[in-house]
Amino acid sequence: MHTRMRLTTMIILLGICSCTAFAQIAKPAALTVGVRQYTDHSADTKSPFGEGDLSYLLAYEYHEGGAFWQLGLSYAPYASATSMVAVTESVTTPQLRLVFQESMLLLGVGVLKHYIMQIDGNKWSDLYWEIQAGLYASVSKSLEVRGMAYYTFSDWSEIDNFDTSQLELGVEFAYRF
Repeated sequence: MHTRMRLTTMIILLGICSCTAFAQIAKPAALTVGVRQYTDHSADTKSPFGEGDLSYLLAYEYHEGGAFWQLGLSYAPYASATSMVAVTESVTTPQLRLVFQESMLLLGVGVLKHYIMQIDGNKWSDLYWEIQAGLYASVSKSLEVRGMAYYTFSDWSEIDNFDTSQLELGVEFAYRF
């Protein structure tokens, strides 16, 4: 029994060391795809997303040292917020993030703005902010997998009203070149 436990521990440690080694020799640019699941922000009448809505991300990243800039565009073919007056057909969201990475941890801040296509006309949302945190693992020298949690807010004075039920989750795959 102890031999099996030691072997499992060694395999896990070897995997962590390999991931860290791949991250150290990684390349400076990446193309990222991802999916994000939204939560219902009932207090935010401007959010087009409801519980369980999904958006799909395509982004370019520039890595330098322990941080990277991510410039992306996400697309949600459907949004179901009950707070919106008109039916939302789709949402396109340009976004810019600065993300810091250390070991297997990620922490970032971003600014986003929705382009909401509705039956009664299209409109831009106000700018809003997000803080993201997550874990990542390098699968190879060129491929990373990330699990992320996002917390969005429209004004920095709201940050102290943090509510875990408002967290949104996502997964990203980054190909570094």
